[in-house]
Amino acid sequence: MVRKEYLNELANIRSTVIGMGEKTVASVLNATSALAERDSEMAAASRQYEKDVDKIYTAVDETCIRTMATQQPAATDLRFLVATMKIATEVERIADYANNIAKIVQKKFPQVDVTHIVPLSPTVKSMGDLAATMLSDAMRAYATNDPDLASEVIGRDDAVDRIRKDLFVKLISNATADAKALEAILELHTAIRYIERVADRSTNIAEWVFYVATGYKMPDEKPGK
Repeated sequence: MVRKEYLNELANIRSTVIGMGEKTVASVLNATSALAERDSEMAAASRQYEKDVDKIYTAVDETCIRTMATQQPAATDLRFLVATMKIATEVERIADYANNIAKIVQKKFPQVDVTHIVPLSPTVKSMGDLAATMLSDAMRAYATNDPDLASEVIGRDDAVDRIRKDLFVKLISNATADAKALEAILELHTAIRYIERVADRSTNIAEWVFYVATGYKMPDEKPGK
């Protein structure tokens, strides 16, 4: 009976973090779509998730610490609990980035001339969708303990970096062409950096999943190699 309760506790921790991830994915999708479309209502929808995610993060952290202190988990379970705490931290930070993007849409864009950044909207949307998909798949890998999917997620980070560099070149070009566009360009550049960080932290999540599933960290080699 005690063992069953312990296993249920681990399962509940995993389920809670998965739910936390789902809320954060929704927040990122709303925030990046709001950014591309300059939609304040969509930005507001994104920001509603932040407080929920913060509460879940605090609960997960406390539960993991209590479980480690009271259950004396074996190596595999301890690895899961430590990685889960790290993953929850990454998810909470991503929710913060989504909130910051949404705030730019709500509070900054209405005050500046966005004419010069409108043509970049499809590229911004593509970057946001890719980052959100990385997070979604990283959390799916966590849910299923899938190192192969985690590896796939890690491999997509370069694509986000390439889009960010392409957008940066276009933003510089627009700023050079019209100084009046500078304020909007700077705000969009800040938001793009947040999207890049979403992808970076999704990669971190995937690396922790890989560690839980395999027992070693990337890019470390497998034992015996």
